[in-house]
Amino acid sequence: MTSNRKPGGLAMVLARVASDRVRALSLVEQGMVSGANFLALLILARGFNADTFGTFSFAWLTMLFVLNIQRSAVVVPFVIHTAQPGVLEAESPAWRRLNHWTTGLSALALGLIALALPYFHTPDWMVTAFLMAAIFVVPCFGYEFRRRWLIQQDRYGSTVLAAATYAALYLGGVWAAVTTHRLDLAAAAFTIANGGAAVLCLVLSPRLAKPANPPAFLPFLKNLGHFIGWSVASNLAYNAYGHLPPLILGALAGPGPVALFQAMRNFTQPLSTAATAVDNFDKPRAARALATEGAPGLRRALTHTTTAMAVLTLPYLLFLLTAGDWLVGLVYGPRYGDPTATLAWFAAAHVVIVFVYPLETALFLLRRPDLLFIGRVGSAICGVTLCFALIPTWGLGGAMAGITGGIAMSGFAAAYLLAREQPWVKM
Repeated sequence: MTSNRKPGGLAMVLARVASDRVRALSLVEQGMVSGANFLALLILARGFNADTFGTFSFAWLTMLFVLNIQRSAVVVPFVIHTAQPGVLEAESPAWRRLNHWTTGLSALALGLIALALPYFHTPDWMVTAFLMAAIFVVPCFGYEFRRRWLIQQDRYGSTVLAAATYAALYLGGVWAAVTTHRLDLAAAAFTIANGGAAVLCLVLSPRLAKPANPPAFLPFLKNLGHFIGWSVASNLAYNAYGHLPPLILGALAGPGPVALFQAMRNFTQPLSTAATAVDNFDKPRAARALATEGAPGLRRALTHTTTAMAVLTLPYLLFLLTAGDWLVGLVYGPRYGDPTATLAWFAAAHVVIVFVYPLETALFLLRRPDLLFIGRVGSAICGVTLCFALIPTWGLGGAMAGITGGIAMSGFAAAYLLAREQPWVKM
């Protein structure tokens, strides 16, 4: 006897994700990158003492801070503004030049900070961390920009090859670093892995015909100035509660708590994988849906985004909450103590992200980063205030309270501003 019963909602969503070649390749790519990061940080956390691993973690988190600025200044505008056919070919020289300037200025800023810190009697470990972060910028920015370029050309298979290259170079270098007990080799491994993947993305990218009338750079910037300016401003506000708390933790409490933060954060890599993979394929699709179908298309696309993020992240969060203490003990042993409270904070933050991400994406795609900035300023004030108020007493818990509180406040603000302003009406 056969059954005509249709599969449940969860099974249908999982089947849709598995049957979509683009989504599947994006998940594979991000799985490789995330898996490499997870294993590399795990090996480093086990192979070095807390202060040494904390120094590397501070450099890694500082790089992530400025990488988010690059994403807001270059990558997000690039994805949105080149979504329509022919735009990438016409504007490619200007986008490359914008990324070059952003990369150079970011590396220079971190290098100058590293040179200035000794004049303020800053500990040597922090100077070393900023120098490493400055070195990381060029290859990391190159890889991020070039993989997004491949995605805009629908070359998802090539991004998988680049991710495999990144994973092989990074893990091989980290193993050598731990074997020889040399932190500089760990930094070199991360640099070479990103640089190698960036070069491969460049090689695998189909050549574009030289545009007959490429846009002059300054008028190009002026045309995008409103969007990029508000995008960067809103991202800086986001960084204040999304990525600054562990840096505040390091400044107030030293590298040890930063090592604990990074060691526990490492177990959320699968969640970052899912979120980045969804962003890879859903943000360009949502941009195209808005361009072709208007507000109803955007609403439908972002509803699918929320569903996909929930399906891909919530089951792992449940596993992390129920078995996280056993998992951390198995991987790290007793060196990082009882992880239950820290993992609960990370789980809370990621639950909030599932529902906040589509709201903020809507403001970006509707080209209203100014509204996003307004909401994030209040969120930044909330997050940073919680950090400075609670870190002296709660330590890492205070930093996590700043992150979670800031993200939640940003979601409430985005929902309120979307309902009040209704920016789709004016498009």
